[in-house]
Amino acid sequence: MMQACEPASDTSDGRLIVITTIPPIYSFTKNITGDTANVENLLPHGAEPHDYSFGPADIKKVSKAQIIIKNGLGLETWLDKLLASAAENAAAIGQELFVVDSSSGIDVMDNDPHIWLSPARAVTQVKNIRDALIRVDTVHAETYARNAAYYIARLQTLSNEITASISTFKRKEFVAFHSAFKYFADDYGLDQAAVIQKSPGIESSPTGIARVMDIIRERDIKVIFSEPGSSHKIVNSIAGDLGLEVFALDTLETGSLSKDWYENKMRANLEVLKIALNK
Repeated sequence: MMQACEPASDTSDGRLIVITTIPPIYSFTKNITGDTANVENLLPHGAEPHDYSFGPADIKKVSKAQIIIKNGLGLETWLDKLLASAAENAAAIGQELFVVDSSSGIDVMDNDPHIWLSPARAVTQVKNIRDALIRVDTVHAETYARNAAYYIARLQTLSNEITASISTFKRKEFVAFHSAFKYFADDYGLDQAAVIQKSPGIESSPTGIARVMDIIRERDIKVIFSEPGSSHKIVNSIAGDLGLEVFALDTLETGSLSKDWYENKMRANLEVLKIALNK
């Protein structure tokens, strides 16, 4: 879904200023624009997107942009406040903000915003971003359409690799650290049997942990997944009690900014799953 006024003029160097919110959206957007637009990611490296605290520098950055591209589905709950704070600054310099929700048209699963973890659904996000860029910057419409087609083909190749690999796994059920992999599991034939935390930063109750441990025993699950940068205390405790191996799956909420980053990280996750689910 797009919220917009008429877009303002290009940057002083002739390029559109585009702001993305998280690294996957940056990767999608950069692959579409190439060097045609100036793409910047809003969150600094390591910043967690669920509850980001923005500051004056963010307000200034957003007020100079023509397009803001978000993941959507409630991931960036802080963004509306940031946009409201930036609106006055933008108006003062004659700027209008075009806000793009990349999740438009995607079926939502249990209010889970982690759609980018499924390349099959990421294709829809790429199409939404492409369409928004073409609408705002018609001069470069052909470039955006061509680049998007090439990138979508790469994502489809990645998706096919995941499908082929997972079809050979000995096990299909897994326990994740937090509820992030529902779309991935649903699209590629896995079963996210349980999660330790339903939401980042919200500790599970003793009853909840006991239920997770019961599921692990009932389904004879051999491994448990943590996340890079997350506390491993409860994961290690469960693993120690039940004799499980611990592996790390990346939710891709934070990371480096590059065109190839998303594909590289998804393939790295696939390699982890290949080892863990063939135990």
